[in-house]
Amino acid sequence: MTDEDPIAEHVAVCPVTPLLVQQIVGLTELPWDDRAATEAAVRHLGWQENEELPLEDTLVTADGHLAYLGDHLSLSFANFYWVGGEEWSEDFWGTLPGWSSQANADREVFDAQIDAAIATFTACLGPPERDLRTEGGTLAMGAGDWRHAAWRRGSNLLVIGPRHEGLSYFQFEEAVVHIATVEPTAALPALHDFVS
Repeated sequence: MTDEDPIAEHVAVCPVTPLLVQQIVGLTELPWDDRAATEAAVRHLGWQENEELPLEDTLVTADGHLAYLGDHLSLSFANFYWVGGEEWSEDFWGTLPGWSSQANADREVFDAQIDAAIATFTACLGPPERDLRTEGGTLAMGAGDWRHAAWRRGSNLLVIGPRHEGLSYFQFEEAVVHIATVEPTAALPALHDFVS
């Protein structure tokens, strides 16, 4: 690809499978303030480090999802981005094992991945405690209509929704499954802030 190549929007996906949903639901039972316990649990699931990725504290699931592990979990399952021009001349996400990308895909394709993931978790957990849409987006993509869904799981909150993707200096968006500790009696945070 050269600087002259046209810029095309892409959506890359590593699908949320029923097995991944079971694994995530199991992880919501853990104390996320105990890093040793969460690290042991994800290693038991077979999630591995990958030295070729430019991301610290990131593991790869058996299916290829990228999972940031710290005092919370953020697991990426879809990305909305563009390829072309000088800065983003290669389709990084589409080349990762377990991922597929679609060129000339619009926001509806990306949003459909979030809707599908929420539906899969809803089938397992029942309706989310909160399911909302909020205005979001980026300078590169324009205004968006971001959907977030959240389930309270004891002292943890499970959230599915989009956020800005950090590797692109927040020009692109990714859809994540996010787990973090929340006080059981506390009001739910603003979900678009929770996954940022």
